[in-house]
Amino acid sequence: MKQAAHDPGGKVCLRLPDGVVGEAQFSDCGRYRQSLTRDWTPKDADPRAVLFIGMNPSVADESTSDPTCHRELMFARDWGFTRYLKGNVLDWRATSPKDIPHDPGLACSTDNIPALVEMAMDAEMIVLAYGKLHNRFAPLVHEALSAVAATGQPLKCLGLNKDGSAKHPLYLRKDTALQEFPTPF
Repeated sequence: MKQAAHDPGGKVCLRLPDGVVGEAQFSDCGRYRQSLTRDWTPKDADPRAVLFIGMNPSVADESTSDPTCHRELMFARDWGFTRYLKGNVLDWRATSPKDIPHDPGLACSTDNIPALVEMAMDAEMIVLAYGKLHNRFAPLVHEALSAVAATGQPLKCLGLNKDGSAKHPLYLRKDTALQEFPTPF
């Protein structure tokens, strides 16, 4: 019997802006997305990439975006980048955080951190934007952030929540300033 495709939920899928080419890397089962890229580099220009690291992936794929990815792409364009790279501290696809498995071992695949590190090495800057995660995921957040920090790329954010986590960008003003992310590791 064929297994049903994983449904991450979410009803909002947005077209990619004109001239933007997308790619995505999913697990064979479709439950996990390790990376998402958007590229609008002019033909005779060198690409400039920024990596956003969020909480977990939703419905965005190679040909459509979700509201968070679209918002982050707009930040990237406004800052002068020509490539948007997207990874997450957890790679389980779910629109609502309540739909992320409670078991951290299921919420994050073994392919996730290597994909984050690979994207970090291609980026000029890393913007942490993962929001507030349940404490049960704290070791995974620490492991992911430690791995990308070890690349030596600058870690930024769009503000901090009261618990010290990086603010989620979806509801922030488009002129929100970047700030250094304090690295406790």
